[in-house]
Amino acid sequence: MENHIRVVLADDHPIIRMGIEATLDDISTVKRIGSAADSTQLVALLDSQPCDILVTDFAMPGGEQGDGLELIAFLRNRYPHLRVVMLTSMDKAPLVRSLLNHGVHAVLSKADDMSHLRAALQAVHIGRRYFSPSIARLMKSLPSATATRLSDRESEVIALYVNGESINAIAEKLQRSKQTISTQKVSAMRKLGIETDADLFKYAIELGLTQKSPKQ
Repeated sequence: MENHIRVVLADDHPIIRMGIEATLDDISTVKRIGSAADSTQLVALLDSQPCDILVTDFAMPGGEQGDGLELIAFLRNRYPHLRVVMLTSMDKAPLVRSLLNHGVHAVLSKADDMSHLRAALQAVHIGRRYFSPSIARLMKSLPSATATRLSDRESEVIALYVNGESINAIAEKLQRSKQTISTQKVSAMRKLGIETDADLFKYAIELGLTQKSPKQ
């Protein structure tokens, strides 16, 4: 039992959680020490028992420590030795890069077979990164990080736009022409691999770029 990989699972969907639990329980080298439905339960579990690897959903609202990148940042600070395998349904490279920058060790797409979880746990346990096939194809097809990095002005325009400012309002606030603002927005979206405003807003929500309403 000392050689077992101690794993905690976090997912807010009961049926999905049960399916992942079954996958974990079928791996002979893994000892699942508990499951959580939100960040509050997750932190309580991690505080009470030692854990090697966390397998967690990206979007898991409702807990006191939030979800997504906010939760990952919290976990990295509180449990610096914890390794993280992230499950996500969003197939955008900026999100994957942000996860890696936040210390996530493996990223699995929910569109891929859950059998990849076994390989991810084995890789992460020995200090290697792992991408499921969909994520691996996504990362290989992208230009370099330098080519996709937004300029300061592009980042500024996107941040204002996803928080409800119109092109006209942004142009007035930044004292640039409407054409310049529009061009910078289009250029930023092209670099991010985003084609529609709907995907832009989804990306912003996933990365925590939108302003949050105060907690009640």
